Amino acid sequence: MNKNLVVGCTLLGVTSLFFIGKRSGEELSLPKCTLDKVVETPVHFFADESLSNNRIQAFIEYSNLVLKNSCVPMERTLAGITRINLSDFDGQGSGKLHQQLLKSVGSSTLEPMQDAGSYYVLILPKTHPFAQDGTAGTAHVNFSRNFLVLSEDAEVHILEHELGHLAWAWHNDTPQYWLKGQLLSEHHQHIKPYAFGALCREAGTIMTYAEKTLPIYSSPSFEYYGKACGDEETANNAQHMKEFAESLM
Repeated sequence: MNKNLVVGCTLLGVTSLFFIGKRSGEELSLPKCTLDKVVETPVHFFADESLSNNRIQAFIEYSNLVLKNSCVPMERTLAGITRINLSDFDGQGSGKLHQQLLKSVGSSTLEPMQDAGSYYVLILPKTHPFAQDGTAGTAHVNFSRNFLVLSEDAEVHILEHELGHLAWAWHNDTPQYWLKGQLLSEHHQHIKPYAFGALCREAGTIMTYAEKTLPIYSSPSFEYYGKACGDEETANNAQHMKEFAESLM
């Protein structure tokens, strides 16, 4: 996911959006919800000493804000932080980076993290080749349902974005035929027609590349300045994530 997304617009356009938004109600309108049961999804981080614990905690807290706002019965928990030497890690692909992580910490460390609903994250320095093309994070479901990679300077919403992918949630502009071409045939059953992100005015839900990311999954029940941030048939990732959470209970 590129973190240097630039969208040009005129001053007049910005001013118009401001006044239209103010006339249309609250900035972000969310319905009230009550969660009777919440499933915990532990997330373990592997990073070097340069990344602070507070930074890692910020990733977790933002993810939980998104889930709470979206009324998803799920909570991200910080399972642990393992400090490792990343000086010998090279390459950019998930597979190669995972092999290097496996060599560094051993299979006995990673295997317990490979159960459904458990995740582990490799966070690489911003100077690493992984981030040199603007990549902030990646998760490849063909390779692993539990593993993802982040750049240390990724914005805090990127963790939940990649965790969304590992739960079969997709971008707003990804065609289903393209997904079927990219995913192994055994995974096609997980492609739901409503599991896509949405744009609402100049902003977008967590699974989009919008200039402004809103702390929500897509849903027709959520509004940004009076504009629905989803559609029941094509953009209801909040519902999809609820169903995913319930599958883990």
